[in-house]
Amino acid sequence: MATVNGREKLVSVARSIVGAVSWLWLGIVIGISVIETPIRFRTPPITRDGAAMLGVAIFHTLAYVELVLLIIAMGAALVLRSRWLLVLVAVLGFVVALEHTVVVPVLAIRAQLLVQGAQLEPSSVHAWATVLEAMKMFILAAIGVQHRRVCGQR
Repeated sequence: MATVNGREKLVSVARSIVGAVSWLWLGIVIGISVIETPIRFRTPPITRDGAAMLGVAIFHTLAYVELVLLIIAMGAALVLRSRWLLVLVAVLGFVVALEHTVVVPVLAIRAQLLVQGAQLEPSSVHAWATVLEAMKMFILAAIGVQHRRVCGQR
C-alpha cells in the first residue's frame, strides 16, 4: 500500500511540475524573444554591436536555463508515462538542441564579426532562429494543454 501512495504522490508532483515548467518556460521565451530582443535593438544608448553582444550573452545564459527546464520536464513526463507528453518533450528537446548547438553559435559568430567591423552578407540564420523560437513556444503551449488533459482538468 505504501508503494501505491508513494507512486500517487510522485505522479501528483510530476503533474504539477509539467504544468509549471511548461508555462514558466513559455513566459521566459516570450519575455526574451518577443519582448526583450526587439526592444534591445531599438534602445538609442545601446549600439548595434552592443545589442548583438548582449544578445549573445543572453542566449548563452538561456541555453543553461532551458537545459535545466528540459531535464525537469523530461523527468516529470517519464513519471507520468503519457505518450503524448513524452513525444512533445522529446520534440522540444530536439528544437532546443538544434537551436543551441547550431543557430545560436552561428549568431554568436556573426555578432563577433560585426563587432570586429566585418560587413556581413544577409543570412537566413535569423529566420531560422525565429522559426525555432516559434516552434518552441507552440510546443510549450501544447505541453501545458496536454498537461491539463493528463490531469483530467478541462
